[in-house]
Amino acid sequence: MVIQQPGNLMPPPHPRPSSTSARRWGARWIDWLVPWLVTSPLWFLTAEWIQSEAGEHGFTLAGKGIFKAAFGEWGALGDAAGDEVADLWGEVVLLIAATLMVQVLLIMAYEVLLLRSWGRTLGKAAFTLSVRRTDGGRLNFGQICARTAITVLVPGLGWVLLIAALLQLSVLLGLAGIALLVFSAVECGLLRMSEDGKTSWHDRRVGSVVVSKTWTEQLRQAREFQQRALDGGVTFARQAWEAPQVQQFAQQAQATFQQVRERGRQAIRRDNEQNRGG
Repeated sequence: MVIQQPGNLMPPPHPRPSSTSARRWGARWIDWLVPWLVTSPLWFLTAEWIQSEAGEHGFTLAGKGIFKAAFGEWGALGDAAGDEVADLWGEVVLLIAATLMVQVLLIMAYEVLLLRSWGRTLGKAAFTLSVRRTDGGRLNFGQICARTAITVLVPGLGWVLLIAALLQLSVLLGLAGIALLVFSAVECGLLRMSEDGKTSWHDRRVGSVVVSKTWTEQLRQAREFQQRALDGGVTFARQAWEAPQVQQFAQQAQATFQQVRERGRQAIRRDNEQNRGG
């Protein structure tokens, strides 16, 4: 008889990252597009600021024009107009860049909030992906901020610099923006096989992995989240009801109700006695 050796009892394997990079790129595009659309009303404020700045510069230019025309300085009038237009355009570019940067920071906040509370973003949920540590646990706040800075802030700042460079015709800003975008594309695109699977540079830098989850697992987690929210709501309501202030108010309300009911009964008895006496 051949006795087989029992298999080694190994701990459960760590979650392995998804091997489909296309799903990660798709999730990333959703995570850029959704917050950008939500924050797009910021451009209405930017348009109002630009209109206000244009009005102020137009008023200043009109004042200078009247003054110089009165003294016959027609050549200086053209120089003054050119200076005002240059100043206005510089402020317009600054407002556009500032609005874009605010949107990038809001996208960062969106990603940090969802990864911290849910372990995934809307894009990753749509492609059944989740972000975890290499040991299977959730990322801490520092890891999430570091990961988001690499995946959102770096390319976002690159686009802001590139757009500002195109508007200002600045070669230096353009080179800086292109360098950041190239770095972001390379660090995301050069996936490396490791013992945890295929990871990007930012994953290896912060110790994270992107795990593929089935819809069944996502539904189970959604139900667990719903149950935790329900249990938390019930616990909060019970604690609020058992608070001394609430109990004192309830006792006072009950005593007031008893007094009103007793007075009503007394009024009814008086009416009955008067009717019998009459």
